[in-house]
Amino acid sequence: MRYILILFIVFIYIGCGIDSSKDDYRFFLYRLFKTEYFWKDKVQRDSSYYLYSNPQEMIDGLKYKAKDRWSMVLTKSQNNNFLNQKATGFGFSYTLENNNSTIVFVRIDSPANKAGIKRGDLLLKVDNKNITYQNILEATKNLDSNSQFLIYRPSIDKNITINITSQEYTFKVTSSSIVLSDIGQEVGYLRLDSFTAEATEEIESAFDFFKSKNIQNLIIDMRYNSGGSIITASILLDKLLRDRDEEIQFSLRWNSDFQNKNEVGRFETDNNSLDLDKIIFLTSRATASASELVINALKPYKGSDIVLVGDRTYGKPVGMEGKTDGKYIFYLVNFVISNADGFYNYFNGLDVTNGCSAVDDLTHQLGDREESMLKKALFYIDNGRC
Repeated sequence: MRYILILFIVFIYIGCGIDSSKDDYRFFLYRLFKTEYFWKDKVQRDSSYYLYSNPQEMIDGLKYKAKDRWSMVLTKSQNNNFLNQKATGFGFSYTLENNNSTIVFVRIDSPANKAGIKRGDLLLKVDNKNITYQNILEATKNLDSNSQFLIYRPSIDKNITINITSQEYTFKVTSSSIVLSDIGQEVGYLRLDSFTAEATEEIESAFDFFKSKNIQNLIIDMRYNSGGSIITASILLDKLLRDRDEEIQFSLRWNSDFQNKNEVGRFETDNNSLDLDKIIFLTSRATASASELVINALKPYKGSDIVLVGDRTYGKPVGMEGKTDGKYIFYLVNFVISNADGFYNYFNGLDVTNGCSAVDDLTHQLGDREESMLKKALFYIDNGRC
C-alpha cells in the first residue's frame, strides 16, 4: 500500500492538540467546528457555546444535523481500547424485544465466544434474574466474576447453563475459511468485523491462506462491520485487485479552507493480492464507513463483478481526523471519501445487487453455508444471479 499519511473513518489518527486548561474544551471544540469541520459554513455562530454541559451535548448542538450523524467525542481510554482491539464485558450483542432476547453477534476470542455462547441462542436468565437490559448491564459491570446465563439453544432444543466472566479482553476481527458451492467450487469466505489498526496482520494471514488455495471467488462478510481505519481499508483493497499499481483507490476531500489536506490512496500489488472473478459482500444496515469505502472503491474497476447480498448499507461516505485538547479526543466530520470516478453520494447507503436481498439468518452461524446470506452468495457464484 503506497499511501501518504491517512486519517481514518471512525477513530485512528489523533492530530495535535493544545492545552485547553485555560478555556476548557468548549473553546477548543467550537474552534474546530468553525475551521476544520467539513460543513463549517452550516455551523451557526453561537456566543453561548460555553453553556453546554458536556462535550457530546455541544457536538450535537452545533453539528449540521441534515447530514452529520457521526461527529462524537471519546475519552483516551475508549480510543485506545478500539485501536488495540480491547474491550470490557462479555463480548456479545443481542436483541431485546417483547421479553425475548436473542444473541445476534459474538466477538471472536471474547469471553462469550470462549464460554460457548452462539449466535441464535435465546437468553432466558442471568444470575437467576429475568433478562432485561438493566440486569445484563449489572452483570457486565461485575468485572472478573462469573455470571450464570440460562440459555435456550434452538439447534438442540434444550436449555443449557453457561458461565461467563465479564472482563477486559482482546479480540480478533477476522475468520477465514473455504466453503463449497452447490456445484463444488471452492470459494473463499472472510468474516471481517471491523477495520481496526491491529487487523492488518489478520488480513495478511487470511490472504496468504486464500492465495495458497488459489481461490477465484471471495465472499466478504461485513454485515456487522461499522468501519474503522482507512489505512486498514486501503490494505484490504490491495489484496482484492492486482496490477493496478498507482491507480486511485479513493480520495479524501476537505472543506474549501483545508484543500492542502486532501489526500489520495493508491493501489499497490502485494505478494498475496488476488485476481478474482467475483467479490461478493454480505451487507446490512450495520455495514458502514470503511466497509462502504472498500465496496465503492472497487466499483470503477470491477463493475458487475462486485455483488452485494443482504440489505442496503448504512450510508457514511465521510471521515474524521481525531483532535485532542489533552483530555478528550474529538471526532468531527472532516472530509468526504470518493472513488476513482469521484462518486461519494451514498448517504442513504449502497444498494444490494438486483434480486440479492436476504435476511440475517440467526438460525445459522456466520460462515455456515446454509445461512441465508451466504447461501444466496454461493448460488450467485454458481449461476450468475441471486
